[in-house]
Amino acid sequence: MNLLDQDVFEAVRRGYSDLEIASNEDIVDYFASIDPLSASGHQNNIKGILFEQEYVELLAIQGVEAAMFEATNHPITDIMVFDSLDGVSEFQLKATDSVSYVTAAMEADPEVTFVVTSEVAVELGTGIVIDAGIENAALELAIEDTLFGEFVNPVSAFSILRFLIGIPF
Repeated sequence: MNLLDQDVFEAVRRGYSDLEIASNEDIVDYFASIDPLSASGHQNNIKGILFEQEYVELLAIQGVEAAMFEATNHPITDIMVFDSLDGVSEFQLKATDSVSYVTAAMEADPEVTFVVTSEVAVELGTGIVIDAGIENAALELAIEDTLFGEFVNPVSAFSILRFLIGIPF
């Protein structure tokens, strides 16, 4: 999967009402001006929205009709999948590489079907969760490259990951 800058900007516009009509440059400037201590929270928010967008798009490519809820903070579930036999199914998506985070969410909502990143699906098994076919690392890298470029917060989790796997800044 090749995530494009435009996908990231679309996620930002969806998740930040004050940036809905902002130019790409204005969005980059906005994130360049945020407090570095809050950067991780912003990155995680954008990553979740980007994950939803990309998964719904992948389903469409496979001929499956799906949609995100209008509100990015919809309770319990994140997307709807339409099936002529079963009607509408709702799924919760988790854009993370943390198995413990996903299992805690699964314990809190045992009746919900979870769609997770490939890293988590490998750990938990596809009989328990649905593998979105999207890697958490790819989501993080797309957000960093698009919004933060050379100005990545040197203490962010994403920067540490980049350093550990040898991706230059």
